[in-house]
Amino acid sequence: MKQFFQSGLALLVLAGLYASLAIAQEHKMDHGDGAMDHGAMDHSAPGGEYRTDEPMDHGDHGAMQHGEGDSLFRTRGSHDQPDLSKPEDMDSKSLLARGRNIYMHMCVFCHGKDGNGGGIAVEYLYPWPRDFREGIFKFRSTPTGTLPRDEDLYRTIISGVPGTSMPAWGDALSPQDTWALINHIKNFSPRFKNEPQGEKIVVAKPLESSPELVARGKKLFKELKCFRCHGESLKGDGELAESLIDAWKHAVFVHDITNPHYFKSGHKPEDLFRTITAGLDGTPMGSYLHVPEKDRWALVHYIGSNLVKEFKEAEFETDLYSLPVGVELSTDPYSPVWEGVATTNLVLRPLAARRDAVEFINVSSVNNGEQLAVRLQWNDPTHDAFSELRSDNFRDGVAVQFALGAVTLHTHGHNEPFFGMGNRNKPVNIWHWKAGLEEALEAEDDLEYAGGGVDMDALIFGDIIAETFSRVNTTGDNPVEELNAEGFGTVTPQPPENQNVEGAGEWKDGVWTVVFLRDMLKTGKWDVDFAQRIDPALVAFAVWDGVKEDRNGRKVISVWQRFNVKKPKP
Repeated sequence: MKQFFQSGLALLVLAGLYASLAIAQEHKMDHGDGAMDHGAMDHSAPGGEYRTDEPMDHGDHGAMQHGEGDSLFRTRGSHDQPDLSKPEDMDSKSLLARGRNIYMHMCVFCHGKDGNGGGIAVEYLYPWPRDFREGIFKFRSTPTGTLPRDEDLYRTIISGVPGTSMPAWGDALSPQDTWALINHIKNFSPRFKNEPQGEKIVVAKPLESSPELVARGKKLFKELKCFRCHGESLKGDGELAESLIDAWKHAVFVHDITNPHYFKSGHKPEDLFRTITAGLDGTPMGSYLHVPEKDRWALVHYIGSNLVKEFKEAEFETDLYSLPVGVELSTDPYSPVWEGVATTNLVLRPLAARRDAVEFINVSSVNNGEQLAVRLQWNDPTHDAFSELRSDNFRDGVAVQFALGAVTLHTHGHNEPFFGMGNRNKPVNIWHWKAGLEEALEAEDDLEYAGGGVDMDALIFGDIIAETFSRVNTTGDNPVEELNAEGFGTVTPQPPENQNVEGAGEWKDGVWTVVFLRDMLKTGKWDVDFAQRIDPALVAFAVWDGVKEDRNGRKVISVWQRFNVKKPKP
């Protein structure tokens, strides 16, 4: 992904700062004693969150050619069942209503209410979310220029688009939900009403890799001029890579295809064959259907021969656990308490595409009934902390974000906040750690902008403010800043007396290990409640990579996870 705007001009920086300050002041949250009404609807049955109380005919949500006993059709994540075909009546009122409600719950923040790709998150994202109105879709099994098949849309929704901000929603949706969402998405473009779906490209017989096919593929990669975009190295550094434009007049990012985690439409040989054959409509990547089938397989296996790593499985949306321990806790990243504790690898997605992105974060947690600790680990070959030689350096960092209130994931009236810093009346609690605080404190007097009065939203989550203001931290010598937000432009530091999260991090052998520590009892209503909570809390994560000039809204993130606190027995 391209860098977010940076300015070398002081006036532009200050102008952006004052603009962000004005926005933050307009939406600033109240940390007083006023209660916040979440207005949650009690639809506890799976799928009930997509019902609304609006005056529209939703029909029978359970009557889509599948009987009430067909529980797999209504079970989230059950997308690998061979008999879960799409409903015959794709125009039913119940399907239309359900799809609209799912879209407004999960998709509208990026894709916009009218499907134009212009949701409230768009200024933080590169590439931009898909504009559905033209009916142009990249990921298809049909010839170029034709509409995708419903199955193609299904695959993209549940698998997401690696290397971009598009999550994999497979764990969040049931087959019933997914077909309903497909139905709603198709309504944004008149093409689906006026044109038939494209004919599926049929593959006669997959060819196994061989030295001869790999050699043939290498020759074709040059003859077909694939290297001009993808580069001789296949890392996306070809001579044309920086000048490509898509159908929406947006810059195109050419991904590193030596990394299987960056294949946008699947990393398996049959996925690559489909992409090469169909092309990516709306982009400079054309269809190679005219190339003999054997040659297309040769290209697939040549690309496969250049992969630099194995595909690593990780969770996208899952259950995390804080496990009970009977010892005192600390912020020591290598404390013996972490030995043998179960960990979970989570997928991270970049808001702005980049090469060599942080792809996974490893999460573990323990508690002793009085305090709770969260340990995070991620691979990072460079240690980027504060440098007194530069006032604009970019630092590594990580954040833990908890949803506030009685919210549960995809249930009870779709009441969880947007995983991108919450949304109005659905606040989040953020613990933000930055590398190099000790060095920053030593150099505090030498920095022009060391004092307070700078909006933390502009500093941490804005998009044009440089790290000239990097030494702003209201928590003294604590490298963790505790904040709250209920949407973009509302990030607010908690008062000093309520800053109750400690943290420490250490970089060793290309791995960051960071520990957050907090009392189970909360100090105010803007803290996540661990002591009294029965249902799982919702937690998400973000990582900043200094060498990528990450700051503010330029980062990699996870979606919500369910955080289950298993307390020690009395």
